[in-house]
Amino acid sequence: MVSSISHRIAVSPDGRPSGGLQQLTTGAGQDVEAAVSADGGRLAFAILRQNADLWKLPVDPGTGRSTGPPQEVVSTTREDSRGSWSPDGAAIAFNSDRSGQMNLWLYSNRESASRQLTKGPGGDFQPAWSPDGKTIAFFSARSGNADIWMVDVVTGALRQATRTPSIDINPAFSPDGRSIAFQSDRSGRLEVWVMNVDGSEPRQLTRVGVTGHFLRWTRDGRGVVFRCPGGGKPVSMQVPLDGAQPGPLPEVTGGSHMSFSPDGASIMDVLAHKTLWVSPLRGGAPARVFAFEDPEVRIDYPVWSPDGRWVLFDRFRPQGAAIWSLAGLE
Repeated sequence: MVSSISHRIAVSPDGRPSGGLQQLTTGAGQDVEAAVSADGGRLAFAILRQNADLWKLPVDPGTGRSTGPPQEVVSTTREDSRGSWSPDGAAIAFNSDRSGQMNLWLYSNRESASRQLTKGPGGDFQPAWSPDGKTIAFFSARSGNADIWMVDVVTGALRQATRTPSIDINPAFSPDGRSIAFQSDRSGRLEVWVMNVDGSEPRQLTRVGVTGHFLRWTRDGRGVVFRCPGGGKPVSMQVPLDGAQPGPLPEVTGGSHMSFSPDGASIMDVLAHKTLWVSPLRGGAPARVFAFEDPEVRIDYPVWSPDGRWVLFDRFRPQGAAIWSLAGLE
């Protein structure tokens, strides 16, 4: 989930724009129903608050079936979401705005404690670990544009990997750690691209369009799996790195937040933001794994742990609404 960011446009007394876009509000929740006062000096708006936490569910590594109740992993009064397991399963990287900005944090499973990894404005999203566990790729607008960045897990040192006026998002390391697949609209619409880990030699892999945040490498590192709009109904596709045309995969699940099991035999997905389902890739019926009974709870983005014993996921719950007033408008 990406926190909403509202903007303002400076206007003249006749209501016409007199300036460029300016950021007005930031933070978790949606800013809606804005209304300007009669004198043009104040703005009233509503904030719909939504709390996001990270939970995990114990599952059977072979079947993906639940072996116990879900457990809360990371929980604050702010947004903690989009968890990503480290290759050894010892840590979880995630997005959080608990410091006032959306940055990356690390949760230690051994110490049951979190520490901030990145700082600053712009928003840092969707952490992806390198195979050696030393680096995390993510996308951020900290440079003024959505680009792919890298952060050293130990030192926190940052490195910008892409520098184009386009949108570059959703990075994923190849199994050998030498390449990064990502989504970019530099060709006019979102497509799958791949580049060297240092950002050099970017090349476009698809020309069919992509949808959603799902992007994964095949286990052998020879291709990338993604979701294609598919004429109105998203379908799973696989594109080889050798330049061949992408081909459809068996559609075993109707969702778009899929996670492959470590052995590549099953997919865990969320349907209708309510229920976790596991679907075998080699035949067999999908099985319902777990569902929250609370109608206000929404779950998303399941991620299988490296040992196959846990599935991490986001749990969203509304926190109500409040009316705010902002003075000093231009």
